[in-house]
Amino acid sequence: MAKEIARPPKLEKKLLQKVGWLNRRYNLIRPGDKILLGVSGGKDSLTLALLLHRLRARVPFDFTLDTITLDQGIPPEDVRRIESWMVARGIPWRLMPTNIQETCEAVVPEGKSPCSACARFRRGILYDVAHQEQAVLALGHHADDAVETLLMNIFFTGKLQSMPPVLLADDGRNRLIRPMLYLRERDIAQYAELCEAPIVGPCSCPGARWISSSQRKKMKDLVRLMEGEFPETGQHLLSATGNIKVSNLMDHNLFDFSSLRCSWEKELSPELPWKEGVSCRGSRQLGGGHGTCEE
Repeated sequence: MAKEIARPPKLEKKLLQKVGWLNRRYNLIRPGDKILLGVSGGKDSLTLALLLHRLRARVPFDFTLDTITLDQGIPPEDVRRIESWMVARGIPWRLMPTNIQETCEAVVPEGKSPCSACARFRRGILYDVAHQEQAVLALGHHADDAVETLLMNIFFTGKLQSMPPVLLADDGRNRLIRPMLYLRERDIAQYAELCEAPIVGPCSCPGARWISSSQRKKMKDLVRLMEGEFPETGQHLLSATGNIKVSNLMDHNLFDFSSLRCSWEKELSPELPWKEGVSCRGSRQLGGGHGTCEE
């Protein structure tokens, strides 16, 4: 059994305060919950495992924590390091054999990135285990992930969409939580290093060579570049996802723009039926010559 490592009290307190704040605001972890966390061996999942373990002693209710590592070709020495680190801290942990690596090799064409397929297979297994055990599935996404996802959706899909702190899976079978969504990646990396987390290197991942050229990596570099001149860029982008004014955007499913009327319009006619039949051409004749309708 590995010797217990002295934890960094100041940094840990900062991280736990943010996790606690997010939990109170969005009701992530609830009394009696069983939390299941997939531990990949990366800094994020290892940090979340330790923070949730510490959080159990701080919240005024009981919840349980279980962690699981999916064996997808992780070298045995890395598995032993993860197990030793978990056991030393009293964190429940188990290893689950899978055929993810073999399946990816069979279905992904040679020369193509296996990352998407691998993530999908991992997610499917974790969803099934969590549903079978009636557990809430904790995900290790952090603030930087949320910001990068926001930018990826804006730049590459034309959507304002990021990562919520809690959500239901599309089929309703799982509740997912992201307790670290207000933690910056640099703080997580520092905490993992100070706690001597047994981080599994990227060389253990079959898709490592595609990571540096991914869209997410480009967004990460963009945020880093912006923060070099404007240090609060990342925090402001994250805050924007929870500070939305739908009337200043263009989604007519969220805001009824068509029925907006100023005070004199209301006095002139409560209904204004003529407005409903105004065409783009007619709108320009009525003074709307700068409209954006396509002909």
